[in-house]
Amino acid sequence: MFSVLSLPFMQQALLLGMVISLGAGILSPFLVLNQHGMIAHGIAHTTFTGVVIGLLLFNDPLWVAIPFAVFISLSIEYLTNNVKLHGDVSIGIVSSIAFAIGLIILNTTSSIQVSVESLLVGNIFIARSSDMWLSIIIVLLIALFIYTFYKKLLIMTYDIVYARFLNIRVHLIKYTLAVLTALLIVVGVRAIGVLLISALIIFPSAISSKLSLTFKWTIILSIILAVVSSLLGILLAHPLNTPASAMIVVVYAGLFLVSALYERVKGT
Repeated sequence: MFSVLSLPFMQQALLLGMVISLGAGILSPFLVLNQHGMIAHGIAHTTFTGVVIGLLLFNDPLWVAIPFAVFISLSIEYLTNNVKLHGDVSIGIVSSIAFAIGLIILNTTSSIQVSVESLLVGNIFIARSSDMWLSIIIVLLIALFIYTFYKKLLIMTYDIVYARFLNIRVHLIKYTLAVLTALLIVVGVRAIGVLLISALIIFPSAISSKLSLTFKWTIILSIILAVVSSLLGILLAHPLNTPASAMIVVVYAGLFLVSALYERVKGT
């Protein structure tokens, strides 16, 4: 098993998985604890359409997928804040429409030579070096944003009314967080796939919140769990000849069950 670590494609897959999961682990507590964790699921579905349009117009679909996902994330935030729709409802409306359009384009255009399965589950083992560098840049932007606005994000997470009372620019911060989430999702879809990328956002905080008592430790554990789960999932996927994205989710599921059992035992 360890001999495969010397292969360049495995090294790149592990590094890319670590970078994407690091960004997801940082974002996870701020999204999940704000009951906005499903935004990753919605943006992933809309990214599917962006990728399809990108394949139709350019050699590299990211030229369309990135601005398309950013537009969708801003649209979701706008609907949530101005049309008085619950966050999940906004996500469901926008993502379902966008995903339907993507399926129609893919099934009516013969020039797009890509399978739906490859878009849905991804393949981190064929990732390109450009994906790596783009992921690093995006994760650095996420880390810088969280570091700069940490106190304001913390207040917004636990008391949005108090945040507004303190004249914190809540809408601007939420829009920026949505854009950064969209950027991470776009680069992650090619490696992890449309269906499972949201797990990288949801699981870290869902698990770490059961194990820690403070928000700071929730973030730290979220990052550690995200990186470890991704690396372990990738290492297990290759010898078992299964999609790395699916194996990562299986690892997360196991850790979630352990954390739930720990929380129950601790509470008795």
